[in-house]
Amino acid sequence: MTNLTENILVAIYQDPGLSEYANNPFISALPLIKNSGTAIKEMEIMPNFDEREINLPPHIRIHAIQRLINNFFQPMAEHVLLEQRFSILIRQSYVGRNPNTGAYKKHLNNGYDRIVSKGVNLTVRKDAVSTATGFSIVGPSGCGKTSAVLRCLMDYPSAIFHPDLHVIQIPWLKLECPRNGSLAELCFNFFRAVDNRIGTEYFGRYCKPRVGVDSLIAEMAHVANLHAIGVLIIDEIQHLSRKRSGGDQAMLDFFVTLTNSIGVPVVLVGTPKARSLFATDFKIAKRTTGLGSVNWDRIPQGEKWNRLIKRLWKYQWLANKGALTQEIIDVLYDLSQGIIDVLLKLYVLSQWRAMIIKTENISIGLLKKVYDDELKPVHQMLQALRSGDPEKIAEFGDLVMPGIEVKLLQSFQEQKIFDNYTEEQKEQPLDDKAKVILNIAESLGISKDIAIPLIENEVKQNPSMDTMQIVHRLLNLINSPVKPKPKSRSKKPNVAEWNQLQHDDIRFMFSNRQNGSSYQALKKGGIILPITDCLGVG
Repeated sequence: MTNLTENILVAIYQDPGLSEYANNPFISALPLIKNSGTAIKEMEIMPNFDEREINLPPHIRIHAIQRLINNFFQPMAEHVLLEQRFSILIRQSYVGRNPNTGAYKKHLNNGYDRIVSKGVNLTVRKDAVSTATGFSIVGPSGCGKTSAVLRCLMDYPSAIFHPDLHVIQIPWLKLECPRNGSLAELCFNFFRAVDNRIGTEYFGRYCKPRVGVDSLIAEMAHVANLHAIGVLIIDEIQHLSRKRSGGDQAMLDFFVTLTNSIGVPVVLVGTPKARSLFATDFKIAKRTTGLGSVNWDRIPQGEKWNRLIKRLWKYQWLANKGALTQEIIDVLYDLSQGIIDVLLKLYVLSQWRAMIIKTENISIGLLKKVYDDELKPVHQMLQALRSGDPEKIAEFGDLVMPGIEVKLLQSFQEQKIFDNYTEEQKEQPLDDKAKVILNIAESLGISKDIAIPLIENEVKQNPSMDTMQIVHRLLNLINSPVKPKPKSRSKKPNVAEWNQLQHDDIRFMFSNRQNGSSYQALKKGGIILPITDCLGVG
């Protein structure tokens, strides 16, 4: 492709390799479909590292260390499978919008009809067939969801100009949900993102004061078809507010309209808090997740973690780089709890500290000290994960992972991606009854980390209960709000125990009064002063 502008390339067409993709300019202009090995090689990012830089003074080296924050990306099996999902999603979305068959024009007509009618609920023309679908990516903050998405899409051009069609195609577009939770503001973000990508002025044209959400959605859908957007990624979906968005139905209608009626697939990315947004209507939620849900969990302790740390350990700008031991690997996991963002910051700050105190070496003691001093804002959240206590974990909604396993990651396909990939299974075996309950709990969306300890406790305390009774108790426990523990109060001593209190306690003085005179007892204890002392008279 040749550059038309900085962000827009002129289309060069290639054979996509499948008959259903052939003779479709929107697909033929995309990069060729990658195999697993190519995907891994292209996604990997490693920082520039020159051994001679170790001889530089510390105030220079601390700048070199920062390369790890933005230039370290070690792809794993999950990343390859995610790249394959996007590859399928984008190409399939264009099957029903082929400009060479007239399908693209039919979708444009649908979008225009919606703008004229000022709404999104207009019945689509029967001759416009949508092949769009979507999926969701859910995981705790800091686990690399957004980074993974961007790495999977890095090879797709930002925009492609088709001279014969006079169309600027946008293969993918990512926007973030506004923190104020407004659906209207989310639509505004869409027009801003398109304008920034291809230099248009849709924001000024459509985003007028007091414009209705229905009109915005209709115009948004028309622009998405006009520029043949391949996939729309909406990040930080947990920020959406039911109240500010007009209720659950308004939000669900928005995503269903884009995904199904208009023909643009939508990928929703967010923390576990986002799951409740789509729990009210299972049928609608299912339609917005045609390719399933990806649980982007923290990295588990085991071979995968060990391999990551061994790769990371090579990048040290320290004069006395020590040997990597299993104890150090385990400590790094304990301190970061498998959250990649925490790991990289801990590793960078530890190198920085080693230079400042002139040890030039990363030790276990140094790692713990840096964790204590520099990562205080995340201590409570990490401690909740470390404890394994479901109630403590539930207090931090961003860290609670959904319980539905991504079975694809456990399949033989993963073995073909990484022949040496093995994952240690350290779970305690459950009896048959508990296994049945766990399967039911997972199918209901209860995280395994939360379900297992609760199941073991319920089975132990209520061995006579049948399976469904225990499942019912689990649901009640999970759905009940977390109540703060009442503050413990010291027992109030009764009157008979007053003589055992401290001697300066008024109750002790009262219990030891003589001749029943409370005045004399309090005067003797210094509580009541003689009137001459109060007046200052000698």
